Amino acid sequence: MNIQRSRKPAKQQRGFGMPEMLIAASAGVVLFGASTLALRSTGSLINKMDKKTTLQQNTTSGKRLMRSEIERSLHVLVKSDQTPPEKLAYTNLDHKDYQDSLDQCQVLAQQSAQVFKPVFGVKMAELNNPVYYGLSVSSSGRGYALHRCGAVMHLDGKYNETEQQSIATVIDDIGSIRCSSDKPECSIESTLLQKPLEEVAAGVDFVFTDDKTPERSAREPAIRLMTDENRKLIRFIDPTAADDAIQTSFLKLETVNKEITTQPFYFIAYARADKRIEGGQEDGEILNGLFFRNVSSKRIRFLVDGSGSMSACILWGSGYGKRRIYWNGRYYFWSRRSCALTRMESLQHELISLLTDLPDDTQISIRSFSSPGYKNHKIWDVSSKGLIQVGGPGVRDSAIAFINTLDDDYAYRWGGTAPWEGLDEAFADAETDTLYFLSDGEPNYDRNRGRWTVEDHESQPAYYAQLNSRREINLKVNTIALGLQSTWMQALSGRTTGDYLQIDKKYIMTASNP
Repeated sequence: MNIQRSRKPAKQQRGFGMPEMLIAASAGVVLFGASTLALRSTGSLINKMDKKTTLQQNTTSGKRLMRSEIERSLHVLVKSDQTPPEKLAYTNLDHKDYQDSLDQCQVLAQQSAQVFKPVFGVKMAELNNPVYYGLSVSSSGRGYALHRCGAVMHLDGKYNETEQQSIATVIDDIGSIRCSSDKPECSIESTLLQKPLEEVAAGVDFVFTDDKTPERSAREPAIRLMTDENRKLIRFIDPTAADDAIQTSFLKLETVNKEITTQPFYFIAYARADKRIEGGQEDGEILNGLFFRNVSSKRIRFLVDGSGSMSACILWGSGYGKRRIYWNGRYYFWSRRSCALTRMESLQHELISLLTDLPDDTQISIRSFSSPGYKNHKIWDVSSKGLIQVGGPGVRDSAIAFINTLDDDYAYRWGGTAPWEGLDEAFADAETDTLYFLSDGEPNYDRNRGRWTVEDHESQPAYYAQLNSRREINLKVNTIALGLQSTWMQALSGRTTGDYLQIDKKYIMTASNP
């Protein structure tokens, strides 16, 4: 007998069943949680970017003022661990002639319940008393600040010494070092935490030994200064030991929940009786640096020399330390004598300072040239496909990181002088309207790899002038000849309506080899 087994009719599927609902609900919770976390992370990122922008913007005007005063001054004043030689006695911050004005600064600080620990001073030709810069506590109370004490300065840059000295914040939110990595998880000794920052600031040592202030440790300010043997330079350097995670002086915002936002603080200035910033232009402020002048364009390329000759020391220190290699104009040599500043370091600081000040909507590209195949013949990869807006997320920091690689490794591995790839690239870019081209030597060969001759001084600029005539937007080439007179660079800028700047002993203080 055949038995037929009847099948129960399948249930009609109507929407999701309970298992699917549970899975969907769980997935929804996960998705919602992930979205919430993403929003919180994005919000935190935006908040952190805003804080970085705030740190940057809040220090821009202070850095400009400090740089302007140093560069307009006759020399800087520092406190040294040794009595300076007679010819430099006037650069001693402890000199009896400066005591009364320093005492006035202390009185002003006490009247406003502040600390003023002198760090350095500047002697101006037009003032009887110096202008002093001293350490205090930041407005948030969680870090430090650099205060200025001296004659009142008006908006036109002129001083009024008939009025009483004034004291004001120049740089706020200088970081308080936690440890060698300066991370929130750092543990700090309880005895150090109990010590008020005002007390720490008052006790910090700013005595220069071998032209440098001491290395900093936990709870101390994240700044360290360096000068040169002639007391013309103020440079902020790595505040801690060379083998830790901290590489530069830095600013920091720290919240109650230990969220930390840091910003590297780069600064260098020379006493040379000159102004750096000139304002009041109808088309906005024009930035002027030691190397890069009249910066007003929003579409700029920087083509800078990365050759080994950029290791030449231009400001020697008075101390000795680790052996370093330098270029002396003919060959490389090793020396233990401390160099306060090389050509490359000067370029790095000048370019970083300029990038820090550029408006966010400025589009830039950076290329270093040496010899093809060598260490410093390279382009900042973010701008390898064209100009990039400097205010974009992480762009400014990336550009600064690239510039800081230019003095890596031994100088003899950096390469020679071959700017042609960078020049061709700039003239081929229809978007760029301004090029800053800096070099400290003549090319090793012409653009066709022929021997460099006197005829090239005219033929090479003529070639690029012809390229420029075919462009819809003319490229303005500003040339900077570092340490030499360059007729071909002068001709190149002249044929492209750019400016030629020669940096030599008359323009910046230099020193001979040890």
